[in-house]
Amino acid sequence: MNSKKKIIRGLLSTIIIIVLVDLGGKVYMNNKENDNLEKQRTAAIGFKQVQPGVEEIEFMQEGSYSGAGTWSVGVNIMVDGKKYSEIFREEGLMGGDELPDGNTGTKTPVKVIYSNGKEEVLK
Repeated sequence: MNSKKKIIRGLLSTIIIIVLVDLGGKVYMNNKENDNLEKQRTAAIGFKQVQPGVEEIEFMQEGSYSGAGTWSVGVNIMVDGKKYSEIFREEGLMGGDELPDGNTGTKTPVKVIYSNGKEEVLK
């Protein structure tokens, strides 16, 4: 009888450990997604403040860190009715298609579509 109790306790302990590890992993992934979305939002705001004529910014995937440790993400943007493929980093534009000249920013609202499908209008 005593050995059955030990087996049951061992199984329960194992199950509890598995559940705790699983919950910890979910919390980590949720925090990672929130951090990524915040970086996307910051990059969109920075781009809107510099580039004139921005109508829409769509993040094509979650951002990632390069070997150099720089976070970046692919985006499609609509500027003055024309679509451009760009790469954003958290501070703003990193590279991509040649954009129209200007450094006055966009004063009108800009639709932003984040990598998780959620949308926001930046005013």
